[in-house]
Amino acid sequence: MLLLTCMILGSCTSKHEVKTDFRPYADTCESCYDRLSHPIIPMSNKKECSDSIMARIKYIDSVRTATKRQWVETAQTSLELAKKEENLTQMFLFEEHLYIANKYRTFADRQLCDSIRLHYSKEMVQTAMQIEDADTIGIAITHYMDAMKHLGRETDMEAILKKVRSVESFVHNPDKYAKILCVIARKYSAIGDNDNAKKYLSKALYLSIKGNAETTEVTGRRAAQQLLDKGEIKEAVQTYYSVLLMRDSVVKEKDEAMAKQKEADEVFLHNIGLWTLLLLTIVCGITAFYYFQRRRKAESHSFKSEITALQETIAKHEETLQKLEKSEVKNKEEISAQKKTIEKLKNTIMERLKTGKAIYETLQKGEPFPNEIKGGEEYLIDYYVIFMPKKYERWKRVYEGLTPRMYTYLILQDMGYSETDIQRILGISPSGLRSLRSRTMGKRRSN
Repeated sequence: MLLLTCMILGSCTSKHEVKTDFRPYADTCESCYDRLSHPIIPMSNKKECSDSIMARIKYIDSVRTATKRQWVETAQTSLELAKKEENLTQMFLFEEHLYIANKYRTFADRQLCDSIRLHYSKEMVQTAMQIEDADTIGIAITHYMDAMKHLGRETDMEAILKKVRSVESFVHNPDKYAKILCVIARKYSAIGDNDNAKKYLSKALYLSIKGNAETTEVTGRRAAQQLLDKGEIKEAVQTYYSVLLMRDSVVKEKDEAMAKQKEADEVFLHNIGLWTLLLLTIVCGITAFYYFQRRRKAESHSFKSEITALQETIAKHEETLQKLEKSEVKNKEEISAQKKTIEKLKNTIMERLKTGKAIYETLQKGEPFPNEIKGGEEYLIDYYVIFMPKKYERWKRVYEGLTPRMYTYLILQDMGYSETDIQRILGISPSGLRSLRSRTMGKRRSN
């Protein structure tokens, strides 16, 4: 907006004299402000008639009025947007723009402009309280003091400072409150009110004594106190204000260093977390791999009834046979071959069942297990698959990955034999029996 003002005025080509007094948020082009309030009218002839002078003044005033109107409209629109976005810093900035715009209105509406200035200065104080920044509050208070002075009123400074003291961030930080007092003292000193300047500077110096100040700050504070004792109020205020600015610079550097260290620590912790997560993922992956590998291994070593496999094979051949018989082009040779295969498989089942029955009857008599029959335990289990399917299916549900020897142990238990009898029938030692019992029980499913 200031750039727009300068463009309309047209002749602000030199470097702007930047107003930096308590204004960290926005720079003010003082040369443009001066041109708005004090237009320079070039006079080629001192005896120029009054009508020409008045015409020239009227023209310049119209340019100035248009410039200010655009400035105010833009600032008001921006302020509303900042309020919607709840951006306190931007709200403060545009409240200050509107305050300054009304400062440079024409003389004709001076009384109205001063009232509007007072309104926006109050708004600035309220916004600054929410920002909780000492510099911002200092700016707002000095603007409020100016507005009250133009209206011929005394500033109720104690009421304002009471609100400042209630700000939570200042309750436990006297240094921030001391800086606001120093800003107020500096303002009083600038307008020639040395009594109030001395009053508020003394309060600021007293507050800063309570804090744990650095050596440089202590030296500066002593220098300011000495100047104050000599009656050099303005120099004392400026000296201590410079000390506070230097302290803020040091604090800012420390805060930035701490912020960088905190960021580095967060990155370090983040990386540690990632590496920990990666390590846990790898460990879980390896554990899962070995778990499933052991499970597959156990399943591959677990017993599967030969008769069950033969029955599955017979079912496939019978299905093929049905398709061949239903086919329009019947291949008698292939049909005959399928029938022979099926018959052969059924005979194999009958032979296994015959052997299994013989072993079962031997065990029923309490005789030792016929180890001379190769795969005898498997024949015995096949017998149970066909003639005692419920017991066999129950064992499959309760246990997982049983070996033929483990099934034999369960069959002997089912026959009602004691541990001593089982040891004798299987021909194993007591320790061997304990190991067999333990391994069998270890195969029980968890659910």
